[in-house]
Amino acid sequence: AEKSAKRAPPRFPLPFAVGAAAAILYLSFPAAKFNFDGVACAISVELGNPRFLVHGNHVAYGALGWLTHAVLGLFGYGGPALASLQVLSSLLGAAGVAAFCLLLLNLGFAPPLAAAASAGLAVSRLYWTWSLEAQVYPLGCAFMLWAAAELAKGKPRPEVAGLLQAGAVLGHVGHLMLAPAAWALLPDARSRRRWAAALVGATALGYLVAVVFFVRPSSLADLRGWLLGSTALSVDRRFMWLG
Repeated sequence: AEKSAKRAPPRFPLPFAVGAAAAILYLSFPAAKFNFDGVACAISVELGNPRFLVHGNHVAYGALGWLTHAVLGLFGYGGPALASLQVLSSLLGAAGVAAFCLLLLNLGFAPPLAAAASAGLAVSRLYWTWSLEAQVYPLGCAFMLWAAAELAKGKPRPEVAGLLQAGAVLGHVGHLMLAPAAWALLPDARSRRRWAAALVGATALGYLVAVVFFVRPSSLADLRGWLLGSTALSVDRRFMWLG
């Protein structure tokens, strides 16, 4: 009876198909206007100054944008970095849609409902906008959704969830806010320790690489100003709460 029982279809093809459809959609409609963050990142990529490629609040985006622009250049692209960053945003946005579909499947949603909800996310106003423009947000968002999909599994892998959330934090430090949910979803203290070790270790390593090889601060004050990022944009570089 067990041999004749039909196996459930694998879940991977549906998220992949939904993500591929989103990628085609996003790449077909590049934005015609740009926001400050996107333009600033594109300038950093074109200048190629290592210090400008990493930002205290979103460490990995500029370096990944530079790499994307360089790879597209190998295939003959010679246009502005802004368009390369748009491509990156579209691919990351699509990866996030795929992760959202997998998250819903892991939570027990029926495949048609998971696909429909993922399509709704893909064309929702805010997600649509940031998936078309050059912007830092899609990187952290994609990793956060993949971390959430891992945490929602019947038997989550703590190290994998921690590494994925570290990717989200390096995409934007605000994704530390996923930590309470991750803590609640992990089944026991041992899993939480393994998740925390992976999260803290990978995040610290990412910041260490950025500081040593990109920022190269001249003083502790210089390092502090870089770490504060957008919260220290005043002339005297003091900390400010942002709305």
